[in-house]
Amino acid sequence: MRKISDPSNKRFDCAVRDSLSAIRATHLQLHLLNSTCATAALLASQIELYGVLLDEISGIHTSLARDLKHARLTPQVSQSSGLDA
Repeated sequence: MRKISDPSNKRFDCAVRDSLSAIRATHLQLHLLNSTCATAALLASQIELYGVLLDEISGIHTSLARDLKHARLTPQVSQSSGLDA
């Protein structure tokens, strides 16, 4: 398992954090749009926002799969606490 200080963890965390922020913002926009009357333009906007959600979720999935693959290929380093007798 990689250490918390591993720079690649920071990139991964940042990418996931950015995706989650985009998902939250998109969810809020969808919530606001749902409180108005349905029109063709509104429905088109909702479809576009759902596309954003799918893209962000797909990006998170890809990042997690890549991270898992990397973790499986990286040799495991024992993280003993030094208390072993």
